[in-house]
Amino acid sequence: MEDTLVYLDISIGEDRIGRIVCQLFDEKAPKAVKNFISLCTGDVTVDGVGELTLKGNIYHRIIRNFMIQCGDIIYGNGKFEKSSQIGTGGCSIYATEQELGSDENQLKCYGLFEDENMGEFTEPFLLAMANTGNPNSNSSQFFITVAPQPHLNGKHTIFGKVLYGKHVVRTIENSPVDSDGFPSSCVKIDDCGIWNDSMDVPLYNACNNTIGGDIYEEDPNDDINFDPEDSSKAYEATNTIKESGTLLFKQKDYQNALLKYKKSLKYVNEFIPEMEVNKDNCILFTVLKMKLYLNISLVYFNLKDNDNCITYTTYLLDMENVPDLDQAKAYYRRGNAYFAKKRLEEALNDYKNCQLKNPSDKVINDKIDLVESQIEAQKEKTKKNIAKFFS
Repeated sequence: MEDTLVYLDISIGEDRIGRIVCQLFDEKAPKAVKNFISLCTGDVTVDGVGELTLKGNIYHRIIRNFMIQCGDIIYGNGKFEKSSQIGTGGCSIYATEQELGSDENQLKCYGLFEDENMGEFTEPFLLAMANTGNPNSNSSQFFITVAPQPHLNGKHTIFGKVLYGKHVVRTIENSPVDSDGFPSSCVKIDDCGIWNDSMDVPLYNACNNTIGGDIYEEDPNDDINFDPEDSSKAYEATNTIKESGTLLFKQKDYQNALLKYKKSLKYVNEFIPEMEVNKDNCILFTVLKMKLYLNISLVYFNLKDNDNCITYTTYLLDMENVPDLDQAKAYYRRGNAYFAKKRLEEALNDYKNCQLKNPSDKVINDKIDLVESQIEAQKEKTKKNIAKFFS
């Protein structure tokens, strides 16, 4: 029997973030899986609670390097507001009319069911049932780990793992929270249900297009497609991501090209070896970093984001041993950004530096003439205004 796949569509505040797809362990944790599937599909309604669903539920506890938790469908559905109650409730499909009608329950946590698959938390992205701290006290709350958690071994039902959308989990993990782990902005499950291979895995704050062979996770430490200790394989992956961005750039898909280039830059910063450890690969990664700074600056210029174009060209110009032609490109692009911002003196300075680094480029002469003429025109206009003021 194949494991069931479910999806959770996540938003933070007013922004859609993307989809998490989870593989459920049907055979290892059948009761937990059956419950979770129903919570995702909303196919069960109980008197006194209503529809049991994760749709509209908020993440109420987020702890970096530990886990993200939600599923309180008693107090965590609807209005985004911190309270002493949120995180204390829950209701599974196994709740009975008798317990729902009873006033004896101190916690509004109904339908408690048995522990299953009390395994080891040796890796991130495991789905597990939250409980009240007692055996066999599972309800509807669950959490996703974001790192190995050996202190939880044998204490919680592990009923699935994240298959796709790990970057969405990381985005939730890194969202601002207060001292109790309650998020500053509403982190919510907008939609959920059964997932299959014909469906998409939308992602809104990164690009998961596999064009050019980019099969790699957004966050370098989460990828399992190559050995991170193999510097050559890491470079190959990093360069593939960069080339994926270039293919998107050629399609004029500038926003996604930018996301790819920035993803590649994250891989560079994660995997570049020290010169003393691996000189050849250190040089390869450094050259790739230079190309990425140039590419990112060009994308920003095409997106009319002149400030970031200036930022990334400056990053390149601050590096050591940058080839003259690459320096010329950086000066030219930064000059164009300054010119677009009407900062003519700075534009002229960069165009002249470009000319020094690449004297054979005839286009730069025209740029210099253009800026100098505009500077002179400004000076003349200023003189006339001053003369008019004193006349």
